Amino acid sequence: MTDRVLLVDDEPLVLEGLKRQLRKRVDVETATGGREGLELIERSAPFAVVVSDMRMPEMNGSQFLERVRERSPDTVRMILSGQAEIESTIAAVNVGQIFRFLTKPCSTEALLTALDAGVEQYRLVTGKRELLEKTLR
Repeated sequence: MTDRVLLVDDEPLVLEGLKRQLRKRVDVETATGGREGLELIERSAPFAVVVSDMRMPEMNGSQFLERVRERSPDTVRMILSGQAEIESTIAAVNVGQIFRFLTKPCSTEALLTALDAGVEQYRLVTGKRELLEKTLR
């Protein structure tokens, strides 16, 4: 997998642990909150997948992923959270249009499987659009 993944969590130690788990298999960048994550999305090449914690100060995961969808609609969005309240889960699915909802702790294998599926979804969506644009030209 060579496509970039953005992990967003307000706990730096969680981000360090995830990055350590994934670094040999995934091109990972991290952000310690929604605002920092949106800044990374605005100033760098697109991310194939964005994985966000649900409970963060200033902006929860659902709000963050809704803004990601507005700025980068092809990016696949996922939640990785230790908090699985039904209302916030429903909001994440309906508003943020998430691809997967994973719970902490999540095994490396399960996370890599979800990321692989997310990257594949991203490639399908962007490939389909590129093919349509070429056909229309």
